Amino acid sequence: MKPRRRMLVLACALAILGLGSTAWAGFSDSMPWSDLDSVLGKQLGLTADQSKGGIGAIFGLAKEKLSSNDFDKIAHAVPGTSGYVKKAKKMGLLDKPVGGKDGLMAAFSKLGIPPDKASQMVPMVTDLVGKMGGDQVKTLLASVLG
Repeated sequence: MKPRRRMLVLACALAILGLGSTAWAGFSDSMPWSDLDSVLGKQLGLTADQSKGGIGAIFGLAKEKLSSNDFDKIAHAVPGTSGYVKKAKKMGLLDKPVGGKDGLMAAFSKLGIPPDKASQMVPMVTDLVGKMGGDQVKTLLASVLG
């Protein structure tokens, strides 16, 4: 059975079983094809460049602070991690080490992200990464962002 057809059959089965939209939302949130930047952009009202650059800056900081083995756990859990980092480099956000939270906030500012939305980005990205990769990956990312 083709993947699309499997998804349709599963959705119908969930509907028939009466598991409702809450169960479906939890299931769809954990799907590997969900785009982190799209979710973040919709939730915060950011442009594609703002959300991709911001996520790239966050992952850039994680790459600076974590061992390569630990960063690889995040990269394995989140599809496109290297693409986000490359986007942030291309946008000039990683020309020098991010260093910490102040550097991250400066990167968000450079992207034109207002302070109220910038303050929401780190916890939102951490939560979304946790949904994608589990508690261990969420804890790894949170350890460098706190």
